[in-house]
Amino acid sequence: MAATMTIRAGGRRAPFLVIVALLALILAACAGPSIDVAECDVALTVTMETLEARLTGDGTLRHGRAHERAGGEFFVSAEFLPADKDDDFDGDILTWFTHDPEGSDFLSVDEHARDQSGWAGADFGVSEDGAVTSRGCVLVVRGEPESDECEERREEFC
Repeated sequence: MAATMTIRAGGRRAPFLVIVALLALILAACAGPSIDVAECDVALTVTMETLEARLTGDGTLRHGRAHERAGGEFFVSAEFLPADKDDDFDGDILTWFTHDPEGSDFLSVDEHARDQSGWAGADFGVSEDGAVTSRGCVLVVRGEPESDECEERREEFC
């Protein structure tokens, strides 16, 4: 049986379902998108070394994750840990774009990557398809020390 309950407000009838639907839309908008972290891989050692070589800030990258989208395009995100911060510090997430994660041609996707690295800026931002997924894979481990020897060495077989 369909709900036909109504609420009287100021002499006007407001359908109960309309109010519930509006509340659901507001809550859904606040929740943000769901990220499937299974779509990311641990970034290759060579990728992380290449990205770190062009850092302009005093610190290191950790929790490097790569997400491949259709067409052999990759988004690589990592957390920047400033040298003067402890391992449990929530660093900025930096995101780059490349066609070859083993190469030396990267573009900075977000403002933090542009500010904290010497890579040229991409002509698109983090809303680009695949960038959000890459960042989400780092977000779930942000502020945590590197978890195991595999990640610390950034081995491709992880």
